[in-house]
Amino acid sequence: MMNWKRITTLGPMMRTGAVIILGVLISAGCASRAEISKMSTQLDYLEASQKRIERDLIRIDSLVTENTEAANRTRADVGSSLDEFRRDALTMREAIDELRRQIEREPKVIYQPVPGGGDDTSSTDTGTTTADIIPDIDPSQLYENAFLDVRKGNYELAIQQFRDVLEFFGNTDYAPNARYWIGECYYSLEQYDSAIVEFDALLENHPMSERIPTALYKMGRCYEEVGRPTRARTYYERVIEEYPNSLEAKPSQSRLAQIR
Repeated sequence: MMNWKRITTLGPMMRTGAVIILGVLISAGCASRAEISKMSTQLDYLEASQKRIERDLIRIDSLVTENTEAANRTRADVGSSLDEFRRDALTMREAIDELRRQIEREPKVIYQPVPGGGDDTSSTDTGTTTADIIPDIDPSQLYENAFLDVRKGNYELAIQQFRDVLEFFGNTDYAPNARYWIGECYYSLEQYDSAIVEFDALLENHPMSERIPTALYKMGRCYEEVGRPTRARTYYERVIEEYPNSLEAKPSQSRLAQIR
């Protein structure tokens, strides 16, 4: 490391030494006027050089300080970005695990023959509407078609078909699941306000459904997405208090810890 103090004091020492030498020469009568003038000029040059060195040292010291501060800020920014990336990765992993749980818990529907139906009753292939074929279709098949569209990512089509389930088979056991999946589809489409409406309808109309813990958790997620964390907390807390043994209890605790 460079010794700044030694460098900054070097100029004055040189000038002092030169002045002493000049004084000795003058006292001894050994220096001519020309020599004295030359030595004086050299002293002025040394003094100017010393001042330039001091200014450069100050500038270098300032640059070192700025670089150190910039490096510290960079390390802080990188650390913050890594923390945010870890949080996003955790949220994504929770979402993937949650959707996998929902798919695994979805009851398997056995297809039943449709009287008078062709080989394919899907509205996407025939161009007919559900209303045209509803008298001849089994609710299990309608529900399964909608659920297959969820798995394919055809969320808008799935919403239409689940609404048909609610309209024509609203008094069956398919209704609460259809309502839940409509909310899930809106959530996947990032239409969070619409998702809240559907999940809330599930809570209101089917309070005994096995989907309630998941609906509560998803409502919390929706309220987070629309910038209402305080409201979100109430739903996470309900999951933990009312359904402590549910699969959604642990993710709810994790979300609570992040928004406090």
